[in-house]
Amino acid sequence: PLAKIINSSLIDLPAPSNISAWWNFGSLLATCLVLQILTGL
Repeated sequence: PLAKIINSSLIDLPAPSNISAWWNFGSLLATCLVLQILTGL
């Protein structure tokens, strides 16, 4: 549900597709980083 909210807000923003792609890439990296910190890997 959270990803759908973020995606819908990104789609609603009048931003170029490359900025949206960088947002998706950055959020994916942030998710991996948080998971690594939480699991202690």
